[in-house]
Amino acid sequence: MDRITGQKIAKRAIALGASRVGIVSLAALRKAPSHRVQPLNIEGGDEGTVVVLALAHPTGRPEMDWWDNWQGGTPGNRRLVNISRRLTKWIFKKYALEALEVPYQVERSGVFLKDAATLSGLGVMGRNNLLITPRYGPRVRLRALRLKVALPGTGPLQGFDPCRGCDAPCLSACPQKAFDSGAFQRERCQQQMRVDESNPIALRSPVVGMATKFKVAYCRLCEQACPVGNRIER
Repeated sequence: MDRITGQKIAKRAIALGASRVGIVSLAALRKAPSHRVQPLNIEGGDEGTVVVLALAHPTGRPEMDWWDNWQGGTPGNRRLVNISRRLTKWIFKKYALEALEVPYQVERSGVFLKDAATLSGLGVMGRNNLLITPRYGPRVRLRALRLKVALPGTGPLQGFDPCRGCDAPCLSACPQKAFDSGAFQRERCQQQMRVDESNPIALRSPVVGMATKFKVAYCRLCEQACPVGNRIER
């Protein structure tokens, strides 16, 4: 009998378009720093696995992050949703195993994706409060699936410390000085988001006859300033 493994899931997800894939157990995720503050609200105890999908968002393709009024929010997220749903169907068809899409909202039984990605070995948390991956730096977006089966984890990473010795151009790049206190100030980042939302980009829809009302290009300056993986333009 063909048994499901993390390696098989990763191989299929990358064939569907994912850039990287990580595996973390629910038991490990419950102990993550963010979930110690806000406990993981997933039924079924610790038996289960979270599959973390990462999609690269290179600097040379800013449109992947432009927020619009279509379902899914951004072109990049719509790609991730498509990869996730096709992977879910493949897992069920091949292994008769249900894979559940994990929402972004923690209060709706979601998970903190950066914690899950760190524990699954996709990257480490940087000084800029972003996940830093070895290949793509912080220029990735994440999505997750939950399996009701235990699989070996793929992380965390060992020996990867990209912020050590770095002069931190990401911190000085912030237009709202969100790092000036020595720690990330989320409210300042949100202030920049409101500035961006007040200056939408009007672009023609790629679908004839279906007008896009707006596109918002949220600030990515801290991401773009990070030297890790900045030459990768996949």
